[in-house]
Amino acid sequence: MSEMKPFYMEDGSVVVNLSVALCKTNIDVLESDGFRVVVDRFMKSITSSSNRALFKLVSKVESTDEMISIYKKLFVFSFDELLENEKGFNQYTEYRTEFITFTEALYDYWRNFERYGILKRHVLSDSLDNSALIDTTTHFWKNVLWLYRNILNNLRIKPLSIYRQTPGGFNAGFIVSPSSNSLPSIYQNLYDIDVINAVVIRTPFIGHSFSNTRKGLFEEVKHNQIKDLDLYKSHWLCFPIMVGDLYAHVYFHRSFMHHGVSLSNLFEPAFKKYQDSEKPDMIYVYGDKETKDDKTVYIDEENDIYIGYVSRKKEHDYFGYMKKMLLTLHNFYKIKHGELPIHGAMINVILEDDKERNIVIIGDSGAGKSETIEALRFIADDLIKEINIVFDDMGVFFMRDNKVYAKGTEIGSFIRLDDLETGYAYKELDRAIFLNPERNNARVILPNATYEFISRAHEIDYVFYANNYVDSDVSFKKFKDVDDAVMVFKEGKRKAKGTTSEKGIVTSYFANPFGPVQLKSKVDPLLEDMFGLLFTHDVFVGELYTKLAVDGQEVEGIKDAARGLMKLIK
Repeated sequence: MSEMKPFYMEDGSVVVNLSVALCKTNIDVLESDGFRVVVDRFMKSITSSSNRALFKLVSKVESTDEMISIYKKLFVFSFDELLENEKGFNQYTEYRTEFITFTEALYDYWRNFERYGILKRHVLSDSLDNSALIDTTTHFWKNVLWLYRNILNNLRIKPLSIYRQTPGGFNAGFIVSPSSNSLPSIYQNLYDIDVINAVVIRTPFIGHSFSNTRKGLFEEVKHNQIKDLDLYKSHWLCFPIMVGDLYAHVYFHRSFMHHGVSLSNLFEPAFKKYQDSEKPDMIYVYGDKETKDDKTVYIDEENDIYIGYVSRKKEHDYFGYMKKMLLTLHNFYKIKHGELPIHGAMINVILEDDKERNIVIIGDSGAGKSETIEALRFIADDLIKEINIVFDDMGVFFMRDNKVYAKGTEIGSFIRLDDLETGYAYKELDRAIFLNPERNNARVILPNATYEFISRAHEIDYVFYANNYVDSDVSFKKFKDVDDAVMVFKEGKRKAKGTTSEKGIVTSYFANPFGPVQLKSKVDPLLEDMFGLLFTHDVFVGELYTKLAVDGQEVEGIKDAARGLMKLIK
């Protein structure tokens, strides 16, 4: 296969192959092809409408080679020393301020890219020391920062007195290994794609995508689109993960590197299963060229593998397409195997008297599930010892010994910033991945549970439907009849909150467009059987009024719902 290029740069991101382009010294950085590309692109971006100092300098220093040559000299000598000793340098006598402005702007230009380093092993093993990735990325950051400071000091009349430890290195790094090529031969188009076995993230990680909402459903097709792929494999990575108790291979294009990084805060890595050549339950290809089978699911019944495919169209550059396709594949699999996917949140609450309560809140995007849980943390902090997340977006109900239990799919939360308690996300900066924080529907991804905890069987004490549109005087109501409850849960009504392209009051079968809608005939009996068992075992089934979509009640409504929950369970 073709090797990944040493340095790749596109509109918003940079990918460096550290296996062949490792800059061990400051001079290595100055002499690298990557540095040349960055300087060249920056100089070409400067026009007569740019900052006047920048335009004045690039009008004087006309070539990238000349600018890099000057920087090599400035790395060793001060501006005044060059004026005194370097023949011909006196032509820049009046350009000290312009060089300072250019250096500051060049550094900011570099830092505005999402920057990724990839270090490749040549054996498929998880026993090697992953500290090499941390050491390499840290060393590169120090080199870039020292280079910037040293040149700036040599330009200034007075030396720097305030030093800001700005993140000028990589935002994230990967250790990758060769493919095991152990998939069934029908999937040979995915052979020879390097697999991720370790990730380092410089937090807070801030990712930006072209789109900020997800549109439409993922529909089942009868054609296996993987057979038609023609991938340029050095542009792809495979991330093996666990989605609940299902094992998935996630293949993503380098243009979607920010979504690959985001997976690490949301799903459990599963490199050991990959190393052991276990057959995946699911395969997702995210970022290929568009086909007629775009945004689709295919069920390979012969190999019992569920296939997802989403193209690299700009509108698909949104983490919702990564997360929700994986959950859709999970849900298709679970429905086909007799379990009921739950689009909702579940928490295990430990009260101050050590009694436990397991609460499930069901609802579609923007219904207030996660927000109610976060509000409960603040409002009932003195009454609750622990709140443990079983699932934050998608889980599953299953039957065992004629009783319903639940388990989760994710180890993290993908939450709207606007709907969190003010400042909460910023208290978690050292673990946070922010996505489009400056835009509407800004999100943060935070790890919040261990895989061992979410994947065990949890008993259920309370089940609520999250109603975000009714301005009720009460926090919740209890259903007295199973048929009434099933009707409300099936209808899946909510007011759209801008998390998708929907507007106004909308409905979605069982509040779950990620599997149940597509397989309604199979879900109907599962839903009725399981809710029947919940009522049989006197589980509290009700409707929770979050008011998240009620004008003026977005914050207080969530707090009221949390207070009502606390009174009920204590």
